[in-house]
Amino acid sequence: MTHRAALRAPRALHALRALRALAWLALAGSTASASADDGGLKVSRRLAPSSLAQELNLQPGRPLPVAPASTQPLELNEAVRQAVARHPSISDAISTLAQQAGGVDVARAGYYPQVRVGVGGGSSNAPASQGGSTGTVATASVSQMLYDFGKVDGAVAQSEALVRRQQAGILKQIDTVAQQAADAVVTAHRYQALLAIAQEQVQAVEKVLETARLRANAGISTRADPIQAESRVDSARANLLQVKSQLAQWRERLGTLLGPGVPPQIAPLPSSLSDGLAGTFRADGPPDTSLLPDVLAAEAERRAASAQLEIARANRYPTLSVDASVNKAMGGINPATLERNGTYHTVMLNLTSVIYQGGALDAQVRAASAAEEAARMRIETARLNAGDQARNFREQVIGAQARLGVLADRRRSIVEARDLYREQYTLGTRSILDLLNAEQEIYQAAAEQEAVLHDLWASRVGYIGATGQARAFYGLDNTTVQGMELLP
Repeated sequence: MTHRAALRAPRALHALRALRALAWLALAGSTASASADDGGLKVSRRLAPSSLAQELNLQPGRPLPVAPASTQPLELNEAVRQAVARHPSISDAISTLAQQAGGVDVARAGYYPQVRVGVGGGSSNAPASQGGSTGTVATASVSQMLYDFGKVDGAVAQSEALVRRQQAGILKQIDTVAQQAADAVVTAHRYQALLAIAQEQVQAVEKVLETARLRANAGISTRADPIQAESRVDSARANLLQVKSQLAQWRERLGTLLGPGVPPQIAPLPSSLSDGLAGTFRADGPPDTSLLPDVLAAEAERRAASAQLEIARANRYPTLSVDASVNKAMGGINPATLERNGTYHTVMLNLTSVIYQGGALDAQVRAASAAEEAARMRIETARLNAGDQARNFREQVIGAQARLGVLADRRRSIVEARDLYREQYTLGTRSILDLLNAEQEIYQAAAEQEAVLHDLWASRVGYIGATGQARAFYGLDNTTVQGMELLP
């Protein structure tokens, strides 16, 4: 082995040891990093609502407005007015409108001059005889856009379109809450009517039970008759409890929408629910959808997309502006004039334009054109859906009206048969099962008739909402809802 080879061997050994040490350090660092990542991952996967609420400093919700307690039966229109006067989703939409209106002011600021002031300091290469240091320099500048080929106009138009979209969103939210309140009133009234029918059924079957007991005690009939009648009484009472439970659930739903203190009775549904819509159920064409909130919102989105397209096209052209600035050294050398406490001012006419952005300008134009076309299709979709819903509700109304007449005739005939069976049972020529079955048939016919009647009202309420007549029908036009004035 040569002398040079002998010298290189220890060096190679030292290098190998150094590489091993670096590898161990890298492995330890990666292990520590993995441990830290695992620790962070474990923390992010812990959910503690109490800790989260404490970190967010969540405050108790403020109480919602509550209508004065009343013992008068609850009217449909009054229920709708109370619901829209207190629902927080409408307040949310109104606050969002104020946010969007602020965006219009931000966009319009582009028409006005931009004024900037500042103070800075640094060093200068001025000769030492002149002071050397610049000290503090105060600067003021003014920039006024003169012409930009419609950039600011487009931004203002886009912001105004977003305001219009949010206004349509408020209308939609009001209509949604009104629809929820009207549906709750109709359904609560349904179970209120079914409760009265169920109570009548219990009383009727109890009368049959009383008659059966009298006949059994007198030995005219067997003891089986009272047992069969008791079974029907228990069934009628169970049905009564079920209807009471459903009525209580819908009264709680009304309490959520209207607040505590819902009147104990729901007033009869207004005759205007049918009379006022007599001229709207036509088969000669689709309903007018031009005033629907969804259509208005989609049109506002189309205008916003159109404004964005104008902005994208205007970005291809330059912007002309006038800029004026002045700076003054405060106790030092002005770097522009190299004078102590010197002042320097400029007035410039600038023409700025983007020459190349890697195709971004063309891509923005294509994207804005596609957004406008998509918004136009959303308008047609909103019209199509509204027309489909309106026709569906109209057919439901027509079908329910046709069924009501048949059900009324059925109920009358069953009542006549029940009266006849009652006389025949008293005379002993008819079994108690015939009489009990007749009472059950009367209940079913009355309940079905009431259900179809309320289906008819529910379909009319749905038609009112689908055709955009809710605010006019429930008397919300020319009123103020949560600070927002509603006009036709």
